[in-house]
Parts: sequence; C-alpha cells; structure tokens
Amino acid sequence: MADFSPEGVYRQMLGEAVSERDKLAGKARRYSVARLITFLAFVAGVYLSVSSSPVWWIASVVLLAGFIILMIRHGKVLEAQKLNRAQIMALEQEVEACKGNYTLFEGGASFADSHHPYATDLDLFGDFSLFQALNRTVSPLGKETLAAWLRNLLNNPDEIRMRQEAVKELSAMPGWRIKFRALGMVADESENDLGSFYQWLETPELFSSPVFRVAVVLIPVLSFAILLLLSAGLISIQLFLLYLLIPLSLTGFYTKRINRRHVMLSRKVDLLQKYASRFAMVEQEPFTSAQMLNYKGRLQSGNNGAGNSINKLGRITSSLDTRLNFLAGFVLNVLLLWDIRQIRRLEEWQRANRRSIPVWFGALAETEAIASIAAFAYCNPAYIFPETASGSLMLSAEEAGHPLIEAAGRVNNNVSLQGKGYFNIITGANMAGKSTYLRTIGVNLVLAMCGSPVCARSFTFYPAGIYTSLRTTDSLSASQSYFFAELLRLKELIDRLNAGEALYILLDEILKGTNSADKQAGSKALLRQLIGMEASGFIATHDLELGRLAEAFPERIINHSFEAVIDGDALHFDYKLKPG
Repeated sequence: MADFSPEGVYRQMLGEAVSERDKLAGKARRYSVARLITFLAFVAGVYLSVSSSPVWWIASVVLLAGFIILMIRHGKVLEAQKLNRAQIMALEQEVEACKGNYTLFEGGASFADSHHPYATDLDLFGDFSLFQALNRTVSPLGKETLAAWLRNLLNNPDEIRMRQEAVKELSAMPGWRIKFRALGMVADESENDLGSFYQWLETPELFSSPVFRVAVVLIPVLSFAILLLLSAGLISIQLFLLYLLIPLSLTGFYTKRINRRHVMLSRKVDLLQKYASRFAMVEQEPFTSAQMLNYKGRLQSGNNGAGNSINKLGRITSSLDTRLNFLAGFVLNVLLLWDIRQIRRLEEWQRANRRSIPVWFGALAETEAIASIAAFAYCNPAYIFPETASGSLMLSAEEAGHPLIEAAGRVNNNVSLQGKGYFNIITGANMAGKSTYLRTIGVNLVLAMCGSPVCARSFTFYPAGIYTSLRTTDSLSASQSYFFAELLRLKELIDRLNAGEALYILLDEILKGTNSADKQAGSKALLRQLIGMEASGFIATHDLELGRLAEAFPERIINHSFEAVIDGDALHFDYKLKPG
C-alpha cells in the first residue's frame, strides 16, 4: 500500500532520485569512454593525414566535431549529476525533518541577539532552534530574510493571511520545493558573492563614448583586412606588427579598470546560471496565492524578466572569462577588441537592469523563506493555521505544544488570555513545566505572526509584539550584574508600554537576581504597575505570595499551576496546567 504521509512521499521521491543517480552514473561512464575513443581516433586520423594521405583530414575533422559534441553532452550529464546529488541530500534532510530531527539544517547562530525582545529567550537561533526547524534557505539573502521574519513579526491580519495562503500553496508542492532548493545548493554561493555583484552594478561606465561604439566595429574589420593583406604578401610583417599596437594599446590602457570589474563577476557563471534557473521556476509556475503572484510579477518586471536577463548576464560573463586564457585573450583582443566589447555588453546590461536587480533578488529570497515555512508545514500535517482576532490583545489556544519537542514526549496545554490588562500567574516547582509553557506560548506566537502553522488544535490571537524575560544573563564585558541586566530589560519593557505598544509579556521569576524579600516586594509592585498600564501576559514564579494578588485583582489575575506528585522517593510531573 502506498504511503502518502509526508515522510512516505519524500521516501518515494528519494527512491526515484537514487534510481536516477544510477542511470546518470552509467550515462556519464559511457560518454567518458566514447570521448576517449573519439579523441584517440582523432589523433590517429591526424597522424595518418600527415604520414599517409591528406584524405584522412576529412575524417579527422569529423572526429574532432564528434569529440566536441560528446564533450558538451558529457558536461550536461555532469551538471545533471550535481543537481541529482543535491536533490538526494535535500530529500534525506526532509525525511529526517519528518521524524522531528532538524539538526541537518543550519541553525543561524550568527543571527542571535541577546538584546532582542524575545529571540534569545525563545531559542529562535542556534542549534535546536526554531530557525533550524524552519530553515531550508540556501542563499545568504534567503537566510537573512527568514531570520528577519522571525525577528520582525507581521502585525497586519491581512498580511498574515496572505503569507499563510502562500505557505499552504507551496506546502502542497514538495517536488517543486525540492528542485528549487537543490538548484540553490549546487550554486555554492558564498557570503560575498551577491555583495560583489551589487558593487559591480554601481561601477561607472567605461566605454559609453561613441568612439568605442565605432572601435568595436572598425577594429575587427581592419584586423581581418590586415591579415588578408599579410597572407597575400601585400604588406610586410613589420607593418602588421605595427598595426597590432593599435588594438593592444587601446585595450592595455584600460586593462587595470577592466580587471577590477572582471574580478567582481569572474567565475560567477555557474552561480548566475543557477539563479536564472531558480528565477525561471518562479516565473513559469502558475501560482494562485496573492503573495506568490506578487513575487512572480516582481520577477517579470524589466525588459526580459529575471530569468532571461540573468541568463544573458551569465553568457556575457562567460565570454569575458575567456580572457583568463592568456593566448585566447591575446588573439581575441587583437582581432575583436574582446575585453572592451564584452565590458560594453555588460554596461548595456547594467543600464537595462540595475534598478530591477534588488527587486528580483528580494523576491527570490522571500520565496526561499516562504518555501522554508512551507516545508516545515508539510512535515507537520497535524499543525493548524491560526486565526487572527480583531479588537484588542487576546489569545486562546487548545492543546498547544512546543513545536521543538518531539510529539511522543510533548505534553500539550490550553492557553487563555482574555484581553488587555490581564495576567496569568503560573506557579510550580522547578522542572514542573513553567518555563516550557511560557516558551510554548511565545514560539507559537512567533510562528503565527510569520504566517506559519502552529502546534495546537486551535489557535486564535490578536497580532501584537512579544516581550520576554526568561533567561536574563549578566555581562562581564559591560560590567553588568545579573540583577542590573534584568532591571534594564524590565525598564525597556516599561518604556515600550509607555510608548503605547501592545505586547504579549512573558516573564519567568521576576527579579531573581536579588534576595527573597526584595524580590517579592518588587515583583508585586511591578505586576501592579503592569496591570495599571493595561498590559497583559504570563508570569511564572515559585513565589506563592505573588499568586495572592488575585485577591486584590480578582478580575485581572488568574492563577494556574503545575503540580508534582511524590511517589515513594521519586518525584513525578505530569506537566499539565491546572487552575489555582
């Protein structure tokens, strides 16, 4: 019986990719042998042509043409093998992801920021992080885009729904997502490649003058005319060498400036071709969601669209790379003014596409981010897309769980925040589940405001900011004590509330850096202040006295707890939230 689960679908695709790998390996071997035989036959033909009969030159030319054709086709097979290997790797990673193992993806540790309102507390970046669970990006810009989405959440319900629709659409396209990602994997892009490309886009033109427009036409005509005259014995070799000074001097005068531009694009042909293929995948796919149609429209702006334009740039760059061969570069510059001709083509491309480039690459990076969330959604079919609420801050969820905890070991709980000015106080012993409960709320809110499905049976929320203080640390380099670092974080919270921001507040053990008496008094004072400011959120604490504030604010504070059961010498936790 066919297995239509996400893991089953990926395994079937993996089996097909492995079969294709074997076929390509056999084809590559056959082409390799055919090339060798053809080349040896060509060498034999040349030998016979010289030593025996000139008629063998015809056979030698045919064999040389055959060798070139075989070399081109062999090259295409080798490219197909690269893509196939990348597809196999991507599929193997997805099979593991369907089991809840995301460690094969990059964790984005470089995006970690201890000063961010919630990133560190909610484990957004690094090993075993939310970013790692989502991340299927392969370009530096795509990675940066996904990280930016996690750090800067959507607060417009319409934008959230648009992204949700795009995620749903790509989630249902596993084959498209795998190929899209694999094309990026074989491009082997470094962190500096796109920066170098943007730098080239801003370089001033060198050869826009009409003089060069005439020169690139006139020099080839003169060069071939001089060669014909030399061959016919009508001019001397000295005069021919004197003529060579004209194209060589013209090119040589600009060599340094040409080199600087070439370095910005040199050896990027493969990268540009892979980008062109990825652009074309988005341009040619008949999407239906508004967000994906928007990306598609952005890629089709400009004269020829992103795919064709980048492909053309790759061809021009490949032509310019010919100058890396000294002998070929010398001959081509003498005959065709090659360097100047290719730089002029690049400058024409710059003029036509300079403004479109940031739009194109931005749309592709966002498509990578959407595809990442879509892959996460596909691997977790039990997750649901949350609903947005209007009016004021509220949150209601049934059976919410932490998405980074495996389903077999995860305990789900309900979540309820009635509106502005309400707080849930969560009490319980160490290891009872208080901190995990707060992180469950925070991580699912982050997912919800990224357009992702969440780990819950139902989830309704009002889009708003998130502010946490769950694991404040001291800073020796800044000469900050633990207590002072916590005070600074709480001050930032108060400042943001005073500025009128609506925030989901998640606090774990307020003022834990000071003594018990001060902690208790300070915590009560802070909670009173937060309620007075119409703030809302969840506070976890060991301090049962903090729960007594429900007597003073019966309509504003709700107490919940995680309990432990002592069975003989063992302490057991059920991790279920209970009232009171």
